[in-house]
Amino acid sequence: SMANVLQYLIRSAERFPDKCAVTDDVRSYTYAEFCHLTRAIGSGLLPLTRPRQAVGVYLPKNAQAVAAFFGIQWAGCFYSVLNTELPGNRLRQIAQTLAPAVIVTCEALLPQAKEIFPDCPLVCLETLAGHAVDAEALASVRARAIDTDPLYVNFTSGSTGTPKGIVIPHRAMIDFADWMSEFCGYTEDDVFGNQAPFYFDLSCKDVYQTLRLGATCRIFDKKYFTFPMLLLQEMEKAGVTAINWATSAFHLVASSGA
Repeated sequence: SMANVLQYLIRSAERFPDKCAVTDDVRSYTYAEFCHLTRAIGSGLLPLTRPRQAVGVYLPKNAQAVAAFFGIQWAGCFYSVLNTELPGNRLRQIAQTLAPAVIVTCEALLPQAKEIFPDCPLVCLETLAGHAVDAEALASVRARAIDTDPLYVNFTSGSTGTPKGIVIPHRAMIDFADWMSEFCGYTEDDVFGNQAPFYFDLSCKDVYQTLRLGATCRIFDKKYFTFPMLLLQEMEKAGVTAINWATSAFHLVASSGA
């Protein structure tokens, strides 16, 4: 039985090494590339973390952010997406509750992250991605992984007081992804068109279905949902076959007349 969702990535990288796993406006990773990148990120995080610690993700919504999620899992940790559009005081509140071992950001957002999280250790994704893969250390972390380990923590909007962290373990994601693939009849030939932001549970349907099946995920920037014609052109270009969008996004595109 599967202990954690990293097995999705390992299995799909063995089956489809040269197939596109995750792509956005500017970059595209094959399964082999994506697997290597996530292992490099995980190796870079090992000296900065201990297993089962929280790692914050303060990154734009793109393919590299998805690589960060899996790199964090290779390090035996769990991730929490820190929405870059939230006000600083709200983010500080979340970071206080989360108490991350480190926050992963990028060079472009580093000055902003330093200002918002003055008390948290920060590391740039660019630095982690260049790290040598420590296969032995990663294997020893993986050997201790169990299915009830936390996978990610999602913070509620906090519209009624303090944001609360909801902990999702690996087992819950595995059970859900297995059920959903079967229920929806998804296969490795599907191309998921991702709309949902990564701090929103809905996005997991895209990310984890993709990796479970060895399918492809095309991540769409928020701007496309302001220009439905452009979005549909991009979807056509990417060959999108499956969408799990927020209802508001469906309505927006459906009522545009595009």
